[in-house]
Amino acid sequence: MSIPARKAGMRFPRIYQAFDSLQEIADVINRSKSYVSKALKKGFTAREWEMLAAYSHRNDLASERKA
Repeated sequence: MSIPARKAGMRFPRIYQAFDSLQEIADVINRSKSYVSKALKKGFTAREWEMLAAYSHRNDLASERKA
């Protein structure tokens, strides 16, 4: 399952650029796909942001933590 369609005004656009699927994100943070779907709406924990940034090798994900 891929990440849901990208919409204008989405909350975490860099996440959509850095990862190919909900499953990939779920595997990185050791959570379920349904948890990732909810986190894409409500936000990830600080530790999850660190794990996602380290895995994706992107420093710009930190700016989305404040979104």
